[in-house]
Amino acid sequence: MKKVLIGFILLLISSCSNSTKKSQSFLKDDNLSEKTKLERILDAHYLKKLKLNDQEIIWLKNTYLKSNYKRFFATDSCLKNRAFDLKCELNRSIWYGIPKIRINQYKNLHPLEKEVLLMLNFGRVISDLNRGFFDFQTKKLKQDLSTDFDPTYFLKQTDTISFTKLFQKQGPADTNYRFLAFNIYNYAKNHIVDTTEFSISVKDKPQRIFEGAKKSLLSKGWINEKMDSVEIIQNLKLFQLENGLTSDGKLGENTIYALNESTYEKLLRASLALDRYRSMNETPKKYVRINIPEFKLYFYADDTLRNIHRIIVGKQTNPTPQLESKISRIVCHPYWKVPQSIANKEILPAQKANRNYLTKNHYKIYKSENLEVDPLTVNWRNRSSMPYTVIQQPGSHNSLGIIKFEFNNPFSVYVHDTPNKKLFNTVFRSYSHGCMRCENPIDLAKSILTFDSIPRKVNTYRADTLDSLLAKPENLSIPLIESIPIYVVYETVVAEKGSLIFHLDLYRREEELIKVLKGGK
Repeated sequence: MKKVLIGFILLLISSCSNSTKKSQSFLKDDNLSEKTKLERILDAHYLKKLKLNDQEIIWLKNTYLKSNYKRFFATDSCLKNRAFDLKCELNRSIWYGIPKIRINQYKNLHPLEKEVLLMLNFGRVISDLNRGFFDFQTKKLKQDLSTDFDPTYFLKQTDTISFTKLFQKQGPADTNYRFLAFNIYNYAKNHIVDTTEFSISVKDKPQRIFEGAKKSLLSKGWINEKMDSVEIIQNLKLFQLENGLTSDGKLGENTIYALNESTYEKLLRASLALDRYRSMNETPKKYVRINIPEFKLYFYADDTLRNIHRIIVGKQTNPTPQLESKISRIVCHPYWKVPQSIANKEILPAQKANRNYLTKNHYKIYKSENLEVDPLTVNWRNRSSMPYTVIQQPGSHNSLGIIKFEFNNPFSVYVHDTPNKKLFNTVFRSYSHGCMRCENPIDLAKSILTFDSIPRKVNTYRADTLDSLLAKPENLSIPLIESIPIYVVYETVVAEKGSLIFHLDLYRREEELIKVLKGGK
């Protein structure tokens, strides 16, 4: 029985092999024209054997039909020089922010088969560069090719410019996109793009951690075999700077996390940052943009960057959400209505430990909207959750500081001041409950008020009066004439002063996306 089964399998393999050879025999028929051969290759059944989907097949058939089956990359016997130039750029598609998984392979194929796959790859890259390759809603790769462009139009341009220049011309005209794309290309060009991922653990012994770090830095081209420990530490500090970390030469948890990641994986994160720009709608002339992993806030007005502020974001256990909204008002000396989760986990235990905690920290508690309760009359010992609404009174002691920026959102987060200014001096600023604490928020408020106007109307509260308003310890709400769009985004890779900074994936939000870009499901 076993022999019969083996014989059947061999017969099946032989049959499939003969079928493939038969289907490809026309490619060796000298009596057929190149056009006829190309037409046969473009038959749907044939292209499916090259593992193309229905949409790709339709796109290729339409492309060659429009050009009357002109061959752009190959003849019946060999590839043209243009094909080798294109293959070179496709092999380093990550330089342009396009993952290699997007490129169909063409080994051991006839030149005319390579012709159609090169055309497909070229069309895919041009489409991806202009409209993006990733659907951030479904967290999947976009499968469809853009049908609103003629690839032959772009190919004609390579008569006078290189594929490099052609690819670099594509994409949004947005200056932030251009700056990031330029720096990604230069980074990939000037660095070893290693694919080795390491598994150094903070729990390992110090010597093992150091040896693992050395191997990682060697793989990434940061050090060479001849360097001593002092030189290795010096280069480790430079590596830390590039990864948005404290440049102290110490092998802490965040540095180890960065060392474990390959350079190729870092460039995949860069490609996601670039693709977000491709999928963005046109930005308004005035808006606030916060990038969580970068710990920074940007204010733009009249298409010009007016302010940059360092911020503190949520801890890993209390992550800051991504959102879009509109800042509608600036509040001087705000009240803070403590979220129930914080009241249960932090305020209640503190009050149990110290019966004067609420009073000392300027908290008032309410049974209903207007019914205040004296905390000294409450038996806190038997409480498992906070039974009252907790509101901290305005003042410099308030957790929101002396100013906050309000915008509607389902997460109850704000941009606000903080009485704890020292935390802004740290590099990795992940300390809040989810809100975004802003350094020098009064400067931000003044800039917003300066540009808060519409034709024939300006805000009656002016920037030069804000200091006097804040000098009075009174709660005051300043409505904006024109609400300002605010975008809280999550981009781990940014271009800064002509170089790339690879910030840590603070909340591990990109791990799932990177898996898709590496070929996982």
